[in-house]
This record gives sequence, structure tokens and C-alpha cells, in this order.
Amino acid sequence: MNRSAWIFALVTTLSVSAACSNDPVAVVPHAGTLTLRLTTPHVDDGALTFTLSGPPINNVTAANASLRLFTRGSGDATIIGVLVGDLATGAVVTLYVPDVKAVAHYSAHVLEVADRDDALRASLTGYALAVTP
Repeated sequence: MNRSAWIFALVTTLSVSAACSNDPVAVVPHAGTLTLRLTTPHVDDGALTFTLSGPPINNVTAANASLRLFTRGSGDATIIGVLVGDLATGAVVTLYVPDVKAVAHYSAHVLEVADRDDALRASLTGYALAVTP
């Protein structure tokens, strides 16, 4: 058996052994930050009410000092938040989570939006929130 064939046989044997093993593969959580990003069709948004659901969240903060964030928990897996300030498309909230690999399990929804004169938007068309790494 030449060297290439021997290496191929060894790799194949190890791959089959690993695939047939009853030992679960340990997934190590990696704590860190995720970002809640807003998409808005307007340039004069002043307040946003939203929900954020998913795996545990250790803490949330406004993405920059010009925004004010107020939150409360609603059950074990949902946060209701109000964000006030000059809102624009981009990062609005920073999430501190125990496992950034779980980003796909978070969801966020816009509930209400008001302009800077405190008038509620009649339509939420064009608004979106996304949790990103």
C-alpha cells in the first residue's frame, strides 16, 4: 500500500468512527454581543416599540448615547422595548447574550413607531428589525 492510499484509508476509518460514535459532540457556548438593526422608510422617526424573543438575553442597551431604551420582560423569553431618539436605519440596540451562535433563534418585531412630533405612524410598511452578529 503506497503512502497516499494509507493516508486515505486512515482518514476514512477515522471519519466513519466519528460518524458512528454515540458520544455527542460538545458545543461550547460563546458569550458576546449581537446587534438589533432597524430598517425604516422614514427619516424622522422618534420612537419605536418592539418585541424581542428567543434564547436568554443577559442585558440590552441602546446602540449609541443619543438613544434612550426602556425595557421590561414579558415571560421567560420575550422583552418588550421602547426606543426614543432620532431613529435611523442601522444598529439601534446591543444585546449581551450567553451564546452568540444562537443568533438565528432570536426574532424581533416592530409594534409601533412615532415620528419626532409624537404622531403614530399609520402604517408599519417598510419597517423591519433583524438580530445580527
